[in-house]
Amino acid sequence: MREVMVASSRQVGECVTLLGRRYLVTGCDSATRTYLSSLGLAPTPDLLPYSTTFILPTQAGTDTRAAKLPFSLEWPKKHPLATFVQHSTQVLRFFGEWAAEGEDVGGVTTPVTDKVELRYYLEDDTAEVRVHHLTPHQHALTPTPPAVPTKLLKRAPIPKNLSEVAGAVSLGAIGRPTLNLLGLRGGRVHLKDRRPQAASSPQFLGPEDLILGQTVRVCGRLLRLCECDAFTTRYYKQALGVDQVPAEYQYLSRKIGTAPAPRKSPLDPRRLEEHPRDTLHPLPTTVTTLVGGYHARDIRDGCEDKILRFGAHLVSDDERDRNRDFVVNFYIYDSTISVFELPKLNSGRRAGMFLGRGLVVAPEGGHVGVDHLYMGATLSLNSHVFRLTHADEFTLRYMEEHADEFTQASYNVALDEARRCLGHHDLTAILHRLAESDPSKTGFVSSFLVISSLAKALSGSKLSEQQVVSLVRRHRRLNATPLTGQDLAHLTALHLKRHNYYGVPEMAVGLRGRDVDSKGRLPAASVRAALQAARLPVSSTLLDALVNSVTQKDGLVDYEQLCRELDWSLRPNLHDNLPCQLDESSLETALRRARDETDYVTLIADLEGSAATHHFAGTGLV
Repeated sequence: MREVMVASSRQVGECVTLLGRRYLVTGCDSATRTYLSSLGLAPTPDLLPYSTTFILPTQAGTDTRAAKLPFSLEWPKKHPLATFVQHSTQVLRFFGEWAAEGEDVGGVTTPVTDKVELRYYLEDDTAEVRVHHLTPHQHALTPTPPAVPTKLLKRAPIPKNLSEVAGAVSLGAIGRPTLNLLGLRGGRVHLKDRRPQAASSPQFLGPEDLILGQTVRVCGRLLRLCECDAFTTRYYKQALGVDQVPAEYQYLSRKIGTAPAPRKSPLDPRRLEEHPRDTLHPLPTTVTTLVGGYHARDIRDGCEDKILRFGAHLVSDDERDRNRDFVVNFYIYDSTISVFELPKLNSGRRAGMFLGRGLVVAPEGGHVGVDHLYMGATLSLNSHVFRLTHADEFTLRYMEEHADEFTQASYNVALDEARRCLGHHDLTAILHRLAESDPSKTGFVSSFLVISSLAKALSGSKLSEQQVVSLVRRHRRLNATPLTGQDLAHLTALHLKRHNYYGVPEMAVGLRGRDVDSKGRLPAASVRAALQAARLPVSSTLLDALVNSVTQKDGLVDYEQLCRELDWSLRPNLHDNLPCQLDESSLETALRRARDETDYVTLIADLEGSAATHHFAGTGLV
């Protein structure tokens, strides 16, 4: 055994050569004697220290009494770190394809969209395997394609025969080491390692095994090497004397077969992956685009960032489920759908992702697409029935701009159907009802009121909620309703009170000093400069909006009235009737808000026929 040979070479009275010097072994401790006795070796007695009568063992060509050897320039003959130092940062790169078992020609299993790379590190004889995705879409269900290659095998030595090291804990040991201890616990004690060890000398892949055109076994699969980089070619030529000749990829020489008939039955929702159209070639043979092994229903270039969002509720008999709010996202790029549940206070349910992004199978076959998504539609997602109740502004605008795809958002289709359903008496009743809500006879009322009135009149027809909304949105307008000067002064005074600002009287004195003519009014620029000099604890957005709102047509500001409105000590009901919240985002939203109104006269005229000849014109209703 190896342990016996090592122990027998270090007996008492023998010499050991270390770093070019010879040392005489004069003794050992008790533990070493016990260990040597357990191995069947009888250690000699210790030598006396500083003994001058002992004669060193003789060596050929050396003096018997010489205790020092001449230093050799060739030492060490093979340093263990020499390979690491010489080949540091040197990597052999090979590219190839996966091959099937037992097939020399035509057994390729690598998709066209993948490229397999094998990296062999010369500094420590380790290797790793990576897969590069040549297309920008790795998978139809991933929101963002990965930017880095997928690592299949991390950097480690690759054994030629996996069965030699399967289940082993350590490499290089022989059998199971046994230690026999004498004199402990009144008898013999044997210690034996119970862990399974690897074979004595497992074989690993080396540079001589990586030749282009041949196959190597990696990760339990056969990898056929087809090409390598320039450094690898140069290394094999100089170091091993081998010319690396690139081999042709096998999948490029295969013939495309006849495409089978298209699928008629719907896919199983649990198995959305379809088989390739051609079993002999990984490329698709139809217009259906293959994305990461999945056949998406449609792929639209340039629509990667466009998402249609619909609000939805569950269709259930349970009242608790009916009160849950959801957001259904439809990704236009690859026709995938995801569902998120909105948080609700004290509901006892965790908000977040309800259904991950993926293709959804339609009951009639195929996948859920643009024909199934509109306000008022019913969808079956993840074994739950959802009803789409509303949509955001971007979704409605996108559907109206692409009415050829989203037929439910087509104004002409909805108008023709509404004209067949609404008669003269129905339109007269709708007009009277809307005119009562417009006492000033402006011709515009709230869009919500128009939608509710029109939906009530069309309740028995086939028109969906989306079509009713499309009719109203064609005649709506947004009237800006920004905050008034009193509202902005109210917010500014509340900010001053929250920060305990008492400098409004001093600010009024400064404004009077700027008013040389004592007219009580100053230019807007002078008032803005005085407010900034007073260091009011308000944001610049609120300060600019306040000055602009109190500026009169001639460009002057009544600073006396402004100071009285900003003095919060003179306003006891300051916290009542707040126009908006005090944070910056609420202020910006309030400054941009607008009133959604609809021209109901023109809408009724379109439903009646022609806006120029309809018999509501000149009736005095408006």
